[in-house]
Amino acid sequence: MRDSLSTCDPNATATGAVICMTFNQARAGPGARGGTNLVSMRILHSDDPALPDLAVDLAGDPAGATPVLLVHGMGGDHRTWRRAVAALRAARRPTIAVDLRGHGRSGRSAEYRLDDFADDLGRVVDGVCGGRVDVVGHSLGAHGAVRFAMRRPETVRRLVLEEVPPMPFDDGDVAERIAPSASLGERIRGVGALLADPRPALRMHRGLPDAVLAQFQTPDPQWWDRLAAVRSPTLVISGGRRSFLPPRHLRRVADAMPAGRFLTVEAGHSVHRDRGREFVAAMLAHLEQ
Repeated sequence: MRDSLSTCDPNATATGAVICMTFNQARAGPGARGGTNLVSMRILHSDDPALPDLAVDLAGDPAGATPVLLVHGMGGDHRTWRRAVAALRAARRPTIAVDLRGHGRSGRSAEYRLDDFADDLGRVVDGVCGGRVDVVGHSLGAHGAVRFAMRRPETVRRLVLEEVPPMPFDDGDVAERIAPSASLGERIRGVGALLADPRPALRMHRGLPDAVLAQFQTPDPQWWDRLAAVRSPTLVISGGRRSFLPPRHLRRVADAMPAGRFLTVEAGHSVHRDRGREFVAAMLAHLEQ
């Protein structure tokens, strides 16, 4: 299986025609500096028809400093990271913001297994930079990032996991429903974000939420055991008591990692959106250590 990278029309949608040119042409196009400053949306194509195209937004030169891979949560897309990308670019860090399968301008899939999201992150890393990365993920994106780091610990230099939903350890966790969801307050705040920009929700594949949530209904104690394989220094950020995810579960995730650290920011499930300054400060401090 081999992936190729191309640029796309920023006005194209996941369900419409995607206008592409070759990667080398894009690098030499308007806005490029010496053919190495990559700033635009790219589409990662696979020669395996079973794999969906993946949309990635690149800023900076992935061959320079360690790139930061940013992975949104369920129902979002790469644009949720605009504040974080601006801060990282000011710190001269190249960024790779992906649209997960079934989201944004990425392709849809017949299946949405949790391991598929981890595999997709591997495709992005191999197709864009081919080296080590820092990874910042939110919710479903953070869960995919953990699975990616479990499989390829040598590829992940540092991790930031915002409101990462853990797999249930036993039936008690299943009953507590620690899965991607939203409290009433978070839904109200989400309505504001939806009204401001409905495109991420409209572009999400309708079959994705049920397929993902069903996987959090089966206990998986082995997932907790595999956290020990994540050797990267990891910052686990909890949204505190306003989140549907009890902070104690996220602290358990941090404690299960050899180099895990736990931080609470009272914000609810979307810390990077609702407490952006605090999130960016914590992210930069962790990644630059």
